[in-house]
Amino acid sequence: MTIARELSGTPLRVTVLESGGPERDKRVDALDAIENVGWPRVEDQWLVRNRMIGGSSNTWTGRCAPFDAIDLQYRDWVPDSGWPFAIDEVTPFIDRSARYLGLGLGNGITDDRIWNLAGHPQPSIGPDPDKILPMFWQFSRDPVNQYDRARFGRLAAGLGANVNLVTNATVLRINVTESANAVESVEFAAVDGRRWSLPARTVVLCAGGIENARLLLASDNVAAHGVGNDKDLVGRYLMDHPRITVARFPLKNAKAVLSQFAIFKARNDSSVSFQHGMRLSPAIQRSERLLNCAAWVDERLAPDDPWDSFIRYLRKEPGIRPDFRAMAANSGLVLYGLKEHFVAHRALPRKLGAVTVEAMCEQLPNPDSRVTLADRRDRLGMPISRIDWRTSDQEARAMQRMTELMVEQFARMGIEPPVLEDWVRDGATFPPTVRDVAHPTGTTRMADDPSHGVVDAQCQVHNVDGLFIGGSSVFPTAGQSNPTQMIVALALRLADLLKDRAAAVTAIGREVAAAGPGD
Repeated sequence: MTIARELSGTPLRVTVLESGGPERDKRVDALDAIENVGWPRVEDQWLVRNRMIGGSSNTWTGRCAPFDAIDLQYRDWVPDSGWPFAIDEVTPFIDRSARYLGLGLGNGITDDRIWNLAGHPQPSIGPDPDKILPMFWQFSRDPVNQYDRARFGRLAAGLGANVNLVTNATVLRINVTESANAVESVEFAAVDGRRWSLPARTVVLCAGGIENARLLLASDNVAAHGVGNDKDLVGRYLMDHPRITVARFPLKNAKAVLSQFAIFKARNDSSVSFQHGMRLSPAIQRSERLLNCAAWVDERLAPDDPWDSFIRYLRKEPGIRPDFRAMAANSGLVLYGLKEHFVAHRALPRKLGAVTVEAMCEQLPNPDSRVTLADRRDRLGMPISRIDWRTSDQEARAMQRMTELMVEQFARMGIEPPVLEDWVRDGATFPPTVRDVAHPTGTTRMADDPSHGVVDAQCQVHNVDGLFIGGSSVFPTAGQSNPTQMIVALALRLADLLKDRAAAVTAIGREVAAAGPGD
């Protein structure tokens, strides 16, 4: 939707093929079925990807942060790391992404400057910057409903006449020329199975980390192993963000830690919110050969939290009504919450059932962690995705070290440390409860060399002219940040490239026409 909006109003003719429609459809949901043969993943695919206008922005939490410079760098302790460009190349597009994401403070601010913007006193003692750096996630805000996150489906309302949005159109195959070096057309089907072919010299796949790989692999009518898969790289290097509880605070100690590590509001705009946490410094990542990792304090709501249903009602979640009985029963907390929200510029204090420390880290790129095609097919005849997602001891080690350092910094800052989870305290591997957080990444990775990646630095599939890929599937490494802001930034970068590509073709056509026949 970002690319379509950026190309709206240009001379280009753009067709957007969307598998779903404006509302959720169980028949379309069923097309996301998977066969899992690796580490247990979230089973409900609706929590991972949404086949409807706006995609997964229909269910995301809205947490945004830019990647760190080290995330794009080659690191000798992280095999197959390194992007084909540095963070400076993409920073202007990260800045531009703020408007699409509804980030009222602009591009993510991940250092102590944010305290002044929030009008909140900066902690007198901060973490040791050689070990831990502050981390601030800003929450997306929808321009129409300030209590909701940005829903990218709303961009459809502003598309120009040159953009044709076709709903309930599920892409089945990318057709390439007989030599397999250029894209030719796209085959797609309606919900009832009727099929069409759309000729196109430029195609951009934006179907997510699982589906992008599935579509390339299933497009096997010319290349037996799928389009762009000459080096057997499509579907490999599947990464996500393992997330798990690493420690817990007794509720009696919650107030002290939440005074510094919580969700805060901007001083001049209470609809702008951010969360304060910590992340590993590049220095300690290098010295101890660690993967990048971040942690934050999480507030688990009590069943009778007075604000829960009210906020969900303001977000216009279907079927939700405010629970005024819970609000009346907790009137003291409600009054205190109003003061915190409008006077102290903090998020509404909630009735808590637990206060935990959560950690999330990048994964070690692993070619054996992958998406392939299963024997089973969906009702449109497409092979479903077989997912073999793998974790490693390096990820568990990064989370354990992150926890140790964060606890050390809590003590330094005068906060009573939390109680470590058993697996962290014992230095064990991941417990079976660790799960992905719906950030499938890396299955069509980016590299200058075709023997190391599926797409080049411009996100074009190697040796297939006109076939581009958008989304986190092109990330060579996943970083510790939520991927959405980088996804939007790369979409903006790709949109600019597509405009330049079209302008170059037009210029060549004019030169040929001006030269005349025989010249």
